[in-house]
Amino acid sequence: MTLQAEPDLTPPALPPPRRRRGRLIAVVVLVILGVACAAGGAVTLVRELTRSATKAEIAAAQAEEIATRWERLPAGKIFPARISYQNEEGVTTSATLVGIAPQASCQAALAPAAYSQIRALGCRTMLRATYLDASGTLATTVGLAAMPSPRAASSAQGDLVGQAPSAGLDAVPFAGTMAEDFGDAQRGAAGAQFDGPYLFLYTAGYTDGLPGAAATGNLELGALGAGVLGAIEPVLISHGSTCSEKDIKC
Repeated sequence: MTLQAEPDLTPPALPPPRRRRGRLIAVVVLVILGVACAAGGAVTLVRELTRSATKAEIAAAQAEEIATRWERLPAGKIFPARISYQNEEGVTTSATLVGIAPQASCQAALAPAAYSQIRALGCRTMLRATYLDASGTLATTVGLAAMPSPRAASSAQGDLVGQAPSAGLDAVPFAGTMAEDFGDAQRGAAGAQFDGPYLFLYTAGYTDGLPGAAATGNLELGALGAGVLGAIEPVLISHGSTCSEKDIKC
């Protein structure tokens, strides 16, 4: 008969206290390092969120704010009801808003010859309104085209300067007003200028239905169109301190 050894019921020896303390210290050190790293990341994040914007960031924010004003400003702010300007004789007079046209594509708002000149420049949209001079005998349709950049606006202006009035901005008549007979056939003067990412255009003529050819040489038409554009342009372009702009935080 073979005798089996009784199982050893003696519990395993515990690690020396010093070894256990070493492991505990290592764990504590790792926790402390993790907390320190998290704290360091939080400090970095806070510094990034609270630091002053760089000049490049401020300039980029300002450019974006100006480029999107046409989308955010009310139509009545862009095209005010009455505008003061100087006529051809240097006398201060006024132009009165007849109506604001619905937003249109650049292709729909320009004569084919003009659109073909700027199509590749990425014209985004066109806003237009028609004004009358103080006598009610002259009308002008003004337009602002939102371009993708100041360079594109400058190139578009250069391409359109010198074109015949009949090849530029389409006139917008309004039925039931003194400008109801001011159509494309009445375009006798035109102009184009740019500022920032905007191209500003006008076309002008008589309100009594006379063709554009009859308006050749009438400098008051140019004064009316340029005068209205001169009042619209600052609304979209001008700014005070960059850091005081609504959408810019310095």
